[in-house]
Amino acid sequence: MPLVEQSIDIEAPVQAVFGMIADQPERQPEWWPPIELQERVSPPPTGLGSVSRYVYNMMGVKIKGEHEVVEMRPNEYLRVKTTSGIDSAFEFIFQPQGRGTHLTIRVDYKLPGSVIGQLLNKLVIEQKNESDLRDGLANLKAILEREAHS
Repeated sequence: MPLVEQSIDIEAPVQAVFGMIADQPERQPEWWPPIELQERVSPPPTGLGSVSRYVYNMMGVKIKGEHEVVEMRPNEYLRVKTTSGIDSAFEFIFQPQGRGTHLTIRVDYKLPGSVIGQLLNKLVIEQKNESDLRDGLANLKAILEREAHS
């Protein structure tokens, strides 16, 4: 399975960064470019077993599915696994760094042959996913730092 991993330093407390990702999943389309929809199926607050629905636009191919929180340590770690759509797992690792946060996101995924067939090739897809994650982290940083300083 391909693995995409990116890290970034954010000048916002770890509680704010964790809160944006874990407690406000519906805001994901604001910062992660290919995510067109992220909505809760389970009511808040987010916890083990919480389910969300998503629409992921992979280079024009819309992939719909649901994912579930399978591991969660508040302000430290969050693991979400898809239950339909793409076979994938998302890990969010939150590390306090002074008054800020070092955030690492790892995405482990397997593309179905039908999606690969609709797109260019596996290498192009992997490079695009890496770029989208890097852009998403930069967007997340800008949003959180703006909110932390306002």
